[in-house]
Amino acid sequence: MSIPNDERLALPVEQQALLWCMRAWVAGLQQPIEAGSRIQDMMARLDAPDAAPYLEGMMFALRHGATRRLAIGCLCWRHVSGDERMLLETLGLAQDRRPFEALLLLRGILTPEGARAALHSAEKLGVSLAQAGRFLPAPEAEVRRFAFASSAGAGPHSSFRTLH
Repeated sequence: MSIPNDERLALPVEQQALLWCMRAWVAGLQQPIEAGSRIQDMMARLDAPDAAPYLEGMMFALRHGATRRLAIGCLCWRHVSGDERMLLETLGLAQDRRPFEALLLLRGILTPEGARAALHSAEKLGVSLAQAGRFLPAPEAEVRRFAFASSAGAGPHSSFRTLH
């Protein structure tokens, strides 16, 4: 049975599982639930139980390195926030061995130290998923939308300058 207007259903199953895990981790901070074992169970469903600590490590880096409040929804929320989409895309980039682009995205929301820590966990998470035969989509144009939003509309007479 399909739930009307549920944006989560448009995501590949791997991204749906990771979104659920991110939300469960945040819910575990706010309510007395054991998120760790639930995340472990979800990763085991993807045949990647070794991925759970890396997801938790990334979330820890987000919690302690965020430069602003991030929009991570509750488990039942049908909408996928911009922050959640960006994190899923970052995971895809990290798995695709594109750390520079992933780091650019993470630096938009994290301190330099937090971004490096989150990237390290994201790369390990990507390897663990790949070993289980699970692959995440790696965006192309989306990276430019997040990382270079400040340069949008910069023309020859703007104060934005490049070296080439």
